[in-house]
Amino acid sequence: MSYERCKTCREWGYADSHKCPPIWEVRIYETKWQEDWHEVHASDAERAAQKFAENYDCQGDYDIVKRGSTEVEVRKQGDDQIAHVDISAEAVPHYYAHVRKRALTSED
Repeated sequence: MSYERCKTCREWGYADSHKCPPIWEVRIYETKWQEDWHEVHASDAERAAQKFAENYDCQGDYDIVKRGSTEVEVRKQGDDQIAHVDISAEAVPHYYAHVRKRALTSED
């Protein structure tokens, strides 16, 4: 049994028992007339919105993080019912510290 990332949905699982979550379609509400629906594999509308935001912001512009939030439309593929989901985002810096070895001086 190999534990690997699925090439279709990008989720991790055991290759012989993995089933991809359903496909959801997501787009930013404010710009819905300017862009197409984005396909995301997820278990529900909220998780689809979250995965969409992570993928949308990973290009380096961090548009959602800069605004702090956005509203998206989410629908299950093949369904006409649209859910409106609010996404909030924040940048979380991580700091790391390591003690340096002090160079010996003549005073030591």
